[in-house]
Amino acid sequence: MTIKKHIILSTASIISCGLLISCNSGLNIPSKTTSVATQSSIQQSVAGPDFFIVSNKADANTIYKFSSETNGQYAMAGEYKTGGTGTGDLEIPALQKDATNPLANGDDPLISAYSISASQDGKNIVVVNPGNATISLMKRGENDEISTVNTAPATDLFPISVAMHADHVVVASVGDSNMKGSLGLFKIINGRLVSTQDNRRDLQARPSTVKFSSDGRFVIVSELVTGKIKTFALNNGRLSNEPVSVIDSPKTDGRFHAIPVGFDLKPSADGGDIIVMSEARFLTPEYTLREGDGSVVQSPLYSWQTGSLSTYKLAQNGSLSLVSGDVLTGTAVEGGELANCWVVLSPDGKTLWAANALSSSISSFDIADNGVATLKNATAYKDESETLFFGDLNVSADGKTLYQLVGNQGQAAIFDIQSNGDLTLRQTVSGMPKLGTYGLLLLP
Repeated sequence: MTIKKHIILSTASIISCGLLISCNSGLNIPSKTTSVATQSSIQQSVAGPDFFIVSNKADANTIYKFSSETNGQYAMAGEYKTGGTGTGDLEIPALQKDATNPLANGDDPLISAYSISASQDGKNIVVVNPGNATISLMKRGENDEISTVNTAPATDLFPISVAMHADHVVVASVGDSNMKGSLGLFKIINGRLVSTQDNRRDLQARPSTVKFSSDGRFVIVSELVTGKIKTFALNNGRLSNEPVSVIDSPKTDGRFHAIPVGFDLKPSADGGDIIVMSEARFLTPEYTLREGDGSVVQSPLYSWQTGSLSTYKLAQNGSLSLVSGDVLTGTAVEGGELANCWVVLSPDGKTLWAANALSSSISSFDIADNGVATLKNATAYKDESETLFFGDLNVSADGKTLYQLVGNQGQAAIFDIQSNGDLTLRQTVSGMPKLGTYGLLLLP
């Protein structure tokens, strides 16, 4: 038990993704692919949505805005202060730099999805500030300029994930260790973000990602090392004191523990939602680490098993049940794509893309109406160097473009989505801090 506890508490130095490279030239694409990408970008005829990435600057946190011309080419169009501070290139909660550790070298400071979110109409933006433990409400004006309305204290140190439904906002925070963590409920009242009464719910575990159900009646949160997924009910502006449902990530013989990070969801035909959860696999069944042979470029000291995803049904009463368990990002438990940490569904909910951070790749999956998941292409896109950290990703509302944060280069990659779900690189944009950025929000 002592060993197990030590391993769990040490995950801030081992989990998912990070890397050290000196290349500043962007994604390493063979010349043939580059030619196709250039040709594809010329065919673009309308401007795409704006996208936003958070800088995590320690002196003054900011969000970057990227806009496109009618030829589909993007450029940075603004930088806006959030009113809070970030942690720079330091991962939470340890805030210690270690170039040999895949989770202490600055490329993945939060290990979460939805660190920046928006209202359905795109006028309100909420973003976490892990440096001074606040959440910022920002307003998008008529000319698409961004201004900060106010900041509110989180319920714990290191807020990492935020979601919005109507005028309610929920935030997941880590606290000062991986064995703590909490949810906080907020509300937008008279145009400002304020805490609700009795707004804190302790988790006693490190959360990763939080999101409202499609109808806003439940809050869903994944826990990084426990592998649990929990739902809390939202009734009359108040979260239930305890989860209404708790389910463990699937355990399969011979498989490493599932480490859930990001998830996406879609409404199911018979009510409720289908939840699609990413799973990185690095802790052995005995909660130990397997020594590496250097073949994993971004984590040479340790070896990993093929990543996976699992799908769940969220019923109308908030209960959770497994649909598809441990669907591999490859054909075998060893040798597939590594560290599936972020996922995003197509607008019709039929295709899912998964970012494999340690393999510099994006896998595609078919998602049936009932939630059954099937691997389509383990490498819908792959950078063969495997040195680029693929973080948050998002897909345009028309289903034609995928946006991918490259967390160890201060870059974002824009891909054209082909009819079979494969991806063709259109462009890479730069200009952000090389390490520490997080989140990727799209707004039309």
